[in-house]
Amino acid sequence: MRAPSTERGTSAHVWLISSVIAGYVLQLFFQFLQARPGPDLFQRVALSGFSLRELRLWTLLTYAWVHDTRNILQIIMVVAGLILLGGELLKSVGPRVFLILYATSIITGGLFWSVIHWRTGGVLAGATAGICGLLAYLAWLKPEIELRFLLFFFIPVAIRPKIFVILLACISVVASGFYEIYGAVAPFAYAPSSHFGGLFAGWLYYRLSQGGVGYFFRSRGTASASFSTRNHSIKTLDSTQLANLTPSKQREHLRAEVDRILDKINSTGLNSLTRDEKEKLNQAKNLRH
Repeated sequence: MRAPSTERGTSAHVWLISSVIAGYVLQLFFQFLQARPGPDLFQRVALSGFSLRELRLWTLLTYAWVHDTRNILQIIMVVAGLILLGGELLKSVGPRVFLILYATSIITGGLFWSVIHWRTGGVLAGATAGICGLLAYLAWLKPEIELRFLLFFFIPVAIRPKIFVILLACISVVASGFYEIYGAVAPFAYAPSSHFGGLFAGWLYYRLSQGGVGYFFRSRGTASASFSTRNHSIKTLDSTQLANLTPSKQREHLRAEVDRILDKINSTGLNSLTRDEKEKLNQAKNLRH
């Protein structure tokens, strides 16, 4: 019987945070040396319309590993977001879904930004789109939790994550129209289109993970039933059939059921389990190898 990959999740989380910090430190190092590879390295990693026209498609992902070194608040917010949101999500979805979600949000944020800036130019750097994706996914995965933070660093605020994400999405759309499309000068380096792209990716990833593309055309109950049918690769036995099995066969059947349930947790999160599946996990606590 397999156990949830807690150690693997912690390792992926630590490596991701370490890689973001390492990218920032490398930027500072090259700037300190004032070496030629410094700006050239930034241009090769950051995202721009020019890089995409040169088919440097990797910049749709790698731009998240370079940041504005003049604004230390950006890297602090990214690392804090990875620590807080990552720690919460990894317990529910596992490292595989977490990393795919993060990468997908970054790429989608980069694509949204590229569409807006294809003609006007500019350079995009920073992993804020990835953080927005994690936030949106968590808001729909655990709508009951409450986000607490200090607005402007001194006003305490408590808000439901769904409301916060919707407000952030609205602000991003308005700001994108005002600063990126209309051309008003932003007070600081700001890429609202990429933030909205990250939020959209996180929301869409959650919706698709709950029942595939058909989720949008079916009710929640029908989508959940469809998911259960697709993932129920082993035969379900009722209590009478289980009673007719030998003890060893019963243990074998329970192991297979638990493996299936753990796979479902890694794919769609703990909240997607049915009551029967939760009961099976409780039964498995008394299972001995």
